[in-house]
Amino acid sequence: MIRQDFTGRVALVIGGTSGIGLASARAFARAGARVVIAGRGEEKGREACATLEAHGVRGLYLPVDVRDGVSIARAVEGTVQHFGRLDFAVNSAGHGGDLSTLENTNQDVWDEVMACNARGVWLAMRHEIPAMLGSGGGSIVNIASIYGLAGRAAHHAYVASKHAVVGMTKSVALEYAARGIRVNALCAGVTRTPSMRQAEAYVPDLVRALVDEHPMGRMATEEEVASAVMWLCSDGAGFVTGVPLPVDGGFLAA
Repeated sequence: MIRQDFTGRVALVIGGTSGIGLASARAFARAGARVVIAGRGEEKGREACATLEAHGVRGLYLPVDVRDGVSIARAVEGTVQHFGRLDFAVNSAGHGGDLSTLENTNQDVWDEVMACNARGVWLAMRHEIPAMLGSGGGSIVNIASIYGLAGRAAHHAYVASKHAVVGMTKSVALEYAARGIRVNALCAGVTRTPSMRQAEAYVPDLVRALVDEHPMGRMATEEEVASAVMWLCSDGAGFVTGVPLPVDGGFLAA
């Protein structure tokens, strides 16, 4: 993983208790940032923060429900109150939905996926950006998916929500480009997260077929995806905004 120096800067990772979010939080800690992990489940949050201590960072856990604007506002306010500023935000919380065909799907699933994946990102940016403006600027990375740039049969709620994330990313990036805030989306391919490892145990053939769609023939590691998050937040990406960056093992090139 490429190392950046984020000493003295503050990162908020929403959905940081596991998976790509937790890997990103650890990467920020390695780079010297002060890190806030926000998510549902206090026990998981405390455990996630404990993993940062190996890198000399005492992480702060704050509860958040991304479906609730008040909850997100409190998390952002808590970050600024505790650390005095906000420089980076990673919006990683999400809902995977189901694989039902359109005529068999449940509208409640659609509503829940859109509330978490689309409205949650919109609400997060709505509160993160004023805090960043007060800190002199910053960088936001919205965790999207390859399915924010491509379709997949019987996965319509998830696909629609991730397309929404990509669209919002572009729109908000344009709105704040001249005000010191960069906004990008990371479009990850299949990644070896805890939920994917669980899927390997229960539906191995389905997971293998998904992996085979990636020309590299393997999953990404959480650390590989986190490396891309770090680059998007770094000065090295200082002229990069409004980009849906694929980290996909060649999936979208095929």
